[in-house]
Amino acid sequence: MLKLVSFYGGLGLVLWGLHQSSLASWLHQDVKFIWAFFFFLAYLSHALHQIGWKNDREKFIPFHMASLAIRFIASLIFIGVFGYIETPEMILFVGNFFVLYLCSTNFEIIGLLRNLRRF
Repeated sequence: MLKLVSFYGGLGLVLWGLHQSSLASWLHQDVKFIWAFFFFLAYLSHALHQIGWKNDREKFIPFHMASLAIRFIASLIFIGVFGYIETPEMILFVGNFFVLYLCSTNFEIIGLLRNLRRF
């Protein structure tokens, strides 16, 4: 859990630093909502992984697949809601969303590989 908080804290600091620099035009005004959304999804995914890991290690894979499905469906709903409310600069919003999606997915994959080596 400490790794999760430190990663998203560091990501938040990077986003804040980019917002303060001359590269702020590359960030959407709602990037903080995207960051909070991915932090929530990462916490939910972590909780599901812990449930699958605790009860029986054979249940880890179904819980992991469930977390991936939830992440995908929640991401589609998130983008759909912001598209429905007609967020300005939607292309920039989607670009920022997918960059943060790739960062959080990369973090999750690296963490899973470390855990599965001990499996």
